[in-house]
Amino acid sequence: MMRMPSSYTKLSSKIKSSGGATRREFLKGAAVAAAGTLAAPRISTAVDSSPIPTVDFCGHKVSRLVAGANPLYGYSHFNMILDAAYLDYYTDERVVQFMLNCEKAGINSWQGNFAARAQRQYPMIRNAGCKLNFIALLDPVKPAVDQNVAVMKQLSIVAQAKPIMIAHHGNVTDNLFREGKLDLVRTFLDKVHDMGFPAGVSTHNPAVIEEIEHQGWPVDFYQACFYRASRTAEDYRKEFNVRLEGEGYLSTDPALMGKVIRQVTKPCLGFKILAAGRKCTSPESIRGAFKFAYENIKPTDVLIVGMFPKYKDQIAENTGYAREFGS
Repeated sequence: MMRMPSSYTKLSSKIKSSGGATRREFLKGAAVAAAGTLAAPRISTAVDSSPIPTVDFCGHKVSRLVAGANPLYGYSHFNMILDAAYLDYYTDERVVQFMLNCEKAGINSWQGNFAARAQRQYPMIRNAGCKLNFIALLDPVKPAVDQNVAVMKQLSIVAQAKPIMIAHHGNVTDNLFREGKLDLVRTFLDKVHDMGFPAGVSTHNPAVIEEIEHQGWPVDFYQACFYRASRTAEDYRKEFNVRLEGEGYLSTDPALMGKVIRQVTKPCLGFKILAAGRKCTSPESIRGAFKFAYENIKPTDVLIVGMFPKYKDQIAENTGYAREFGS
């Protein structure tokens, strides 16, 4: 028999003693009690004190597992309902606790954008004593504005957070590549270098990395998605003669990106190894994705993984895989 929470027991006793409560009032109270139980934040129970393997990444010591920030900011890459669920769970307080839990579990870096939500939370994270390295991803710039002015404004803001490196946004990179305007990314690299930071390029398309390598750009690192999620409807029509609704995650993509990651000498940050949650259908699927990812990147590379520890301790689980496969 399932043991009922104390809140249910107290509510039931109150109904019996008063004799005036209706079934509707009971169900309403039970719903509130259940919501409170599900909404309770999960504290990481990671107890493995062995260190997560680290590498020298652009002159900084970085753990081979980096915490991704997409769930923190409501970017599920799935649907609007999950976006809202992420934002509802990740209050400012839980974001701070999440960072502290990651640090306690052996992760020493996190990666994300620096939009308004992140700007508000950043001082809270630091004031709580969290020393995680910050890897910045520049936010997309609206097409209607002057690109150079907007990029410089964003860089001046993110520089205040003292990131250890800054990457060009992946979707923007892929769009510029598709439009034949990849040189704008080269301009971004120069601006970041002028400010004294290592500069990288994020992309979902292996062809982008191959083109940049061919041109010999002074890029310091790549942020490489295991799935080419930036394919457009036209891309799918040309490549597969099909129409896809929303983002696509093809099982053949990870091997293609892994091959390019291993070929380049620059360090890489691999991301979306779980296909934005689509490969989380079983413990075996998750473990297999981590194993494949670590086996298909260089020993000098790291993985970025977003986490949503509302229902289980994903921090402990993922750091366990990092120790098992990342060494």
